[in-house]
Amino acid sequence: MPTWTTDDGLNLNYKFDEGPDDGPTLVLFNGMTQSTEHWSSQAERLSPDFGVLRWDARGQGASDVPESISMEDHLRDLAGLLDHLDVDRAHMVGFSHGARLALAMAARRPERVDKLVLCSLTAEPTALARTIVTSWKKTLEHGGLEAMSWTALPAILGNRYLEQHESILSGIVRASIRRNSEAGVEALLDAMDEYPDVAELARDVECETLVLSADEDLLVTREGAESLAELTDGTHRHFSGMGHTIPIEAPERFADTVRSFLR
Repeated sequence: MPTWTTDDGLNLNYKFDEGPDDGPTLVLFNGMTQSTEHWSSQAERLSPDFGVLRWDARGQGASDVPESISMEDHLRDLAGLLDHLDVDRAHMVGFSHGARLALAMAARRPERVDKLVLCSLTAEPTALARTIVTSWKKTLEHGGLEAMSWTALPAILGNRYLEQHESILSGIVRASIRRNSEAGVEALLDAMDEYPDVAELARDVECETLVLSADEDLLVTREGAESLAELTDGTHRHFSGMGHTIPIEAPERFADTVRSFLR
C-alpha cells in the first residue's frame, strides 16, 4: 500500500479506491487496534458507489509510531492526506476510536466533511466501559499485546459472532498482533485520555449524522448512543444480536445502512 509523509516526517499507510468518476468520497476510520485491512470487505462493498479512503492513523497498523499522539495530530494528518489526494470534502465513517476521530474532524474541520457516520461511540461512557479500557492498559503493560488481544475479544465481539467463529479466535489474535505494535497501541491508549470530550465535540457538529449502536456492546449503551445522536441533531439506529464491532459482525447490514444514509 502507498504511504504519505506528514509535516513532522511520519509515514502513514493508506489505500484509496477512487470509485466512480466524479463520485463522492468516504473516509473509513479504524478502531484502535485495527488497520486498513479490517475495512477490506467494506471497501469492496462501498467502492462501486464511492471513492473509499482507508488509512492507518499514526500509531496504527503499518503507519509510524511517534513518541506521543494528540487529536490535533490526527486531524492535521487527515487534512494533509486529503489534500495530497485532491479531495476537498468527504463523508466520514468512523468505528469506535475512529468514530472519535471522525467526530472531531466534523467538529473542528467542518469544511472537509459532508456527512458523518459514528459507529459504536457514546456520549456517556459508563464505569464498565472505563474499567474495560483500563483493563486493556494494565494487560498490555504487564502481559503484552497478545494477552491484551485475548482480553479484548469478549468485550468487543457479541456472543453470536464468538459462537460462530470460536475455532478461529486464535487466528484473529495472531492477526491483531501482526497488524499492531505494542508501542503504537500504548501511545493510542495514552492519547485517548487527552482527547476532547465526545459530548463537547458533538455539540459543534453541523453536518447530517448517523449514530449506530448494538445491544450486546459492553462499551456503548443504547442510551449513550441516543444521547450522542441527540447532541449532533442526528439519527440513531440500534442493531440487535451483535456486540461492539458492528462492521465485522454484520458487514452487509453495516454497508447497506451506510450506503443508504450517504446517498
